[in-house]
Amino acid sequence: MSRTDRAPSRMEILVLSSLARQPMHGYDIKLEFRFKHVRWWAKAEHGHIYAALTRLEKNGLIEQVSSESAGRRRKVFAITSAGRSRLHHDLVQVARSRDATSFDIDLFVSGSFLLELDRVLKVLEERATVLEEQLAEARALKQGMSPYIPAAGHLIIEHRIDHLALELAYARKVAAAFQAQASWGSFLGKRSIGEFVQETGVELEADRP
Repeated sequence: MSRTDRAPSRMEILVLSSLARQPMHGYDIKLEFRFKHVRWWAKAEHGHIYAALTRLEKNGLIEQVSSESAGRRRKVFAITSAGRSRLHHDLVQVARSRDATSFDIDLFVSGSFLLELDRVLKVLEERATVLEEQLAEARALKQGMSPYIPAAGHLIIEHRIDHLALELAYARKVAAAFQAQASWGSFLGKRSIGEFVQETGVELEADRP
């Protein structure tokens, strides 16, 4: 991927968004991230903040500004005009991008025939249990934070709740479908994939260089 068509970084977007509101030092950014629960919905780890700050400063997207706090000097960062332009660009790119996410559960479902059916059903049951716990936590978080967050916060939490509910329903649907199958094993059996494609004429994904 060339520099011009690089994928936007979640962490950089989050850091720049915080600094676009006001200059901050690393601890304040981490505190804001913890308030926003970014690890939960944005898959952004708090430990990556300082590496992102170093990278953004090196690229001229943020700069250090002098500040005294509690009698000691801290590295306070402010967004630059280049950083603000990058942030605006990346926010739009993220919204416009086509979702090419490969869901890990679908990788499991795709290769599940390689395992014993009982084991597959046990894994799906475990996944459903975890999703139920996460869904309960998300609903509790929504209830606890509702008075203190803006519309954007409500929408993000509700999006996550909807996603978890769908994933839970999918895990149960897969388990039920597998149990209802007349047989268990590879769909193709011993057939050659080449022969299968030729016989059926199924549409293939475009072969791209």
